[in-house]
Amino acid sequence: MIRTILTLLGFLPNPMETIEIIRKNELFKGLENNELETLAKLARLKKAPKNVFIIKEGEESREMYLVKQGKAEVMLNNDNGDQLILSTLNEGDIFGELSLLDDKPRSANVIALENCVLLVINKADFYEFLYKNNNASIQVIKYLCQKLRNTNRIAHSYALMDVYERLVRYLYSLAQPDADDKLVIATLPTRKEIALKICTGREVVSRMLRRLENDGYISKKNKTITINKELPTAL
Repeated sequence: MIRTILTLLGFLPNPMETIEIIRKNELFKGLENNELETLAKLARLKKAPKNVFIIKEGEESREMYLVKQGKAEVMLNNDNGDQLILSTLNEGDIFGELSLLDDKPRSANVIALENCVLLVINKADFYEFLYKNNNASIQVIKYLCQKLRNTNRIAHSYALMDVYERLVRYLYSLAQPDADDKLVIATLPTRKEIALKICTGREVVSRMLRRLENDGYISKKNKTITINKELPTAL
């Protein structure tokens, strides 16, 4: 009864909505219905306003998060103050799970790009859940293995590709076909955001995009970019 009242008042997440968000996440893929129900009861709600740090690099790890609403960005800073955007988190994505599992400090910053609503699971609760559910423990091991494979794949790609190749891959990852079957990027990120994504300088990005536009490969209208023909393999 008390849990139902707290849910109606917005202090606790809706159980069915929480189960659906958890079910779709790779970390919890393969969990049985009863395990999902148990895990959903451990979650609580947290709101994070736009442009606020949700977690900071170097902090101690006591919680992991799933994005219920909004977007957030995972970012690293080096000793020179340069920034690197590792990924953009959307609804259903998880973060903070690695530090929670290995008891190490946070390895990156996570900043809210929009007003976010998060599902939060406490470390002690999650450890107890894993202790009581062998199937869930096996799923976590599989998830960590896949995470390592993905990291190796990304590192391999970046080691072999030059900056222009990374830009091309990034542009294609953003593009979607329109009604005329042309690839369109509805809202192109800023030059700075692109530079952070592909590990280069803003001026380099501006120069390459300007060259592609001048040569007719892309056209720009406001923040929308249309890829008119296959991008060249080199500039």
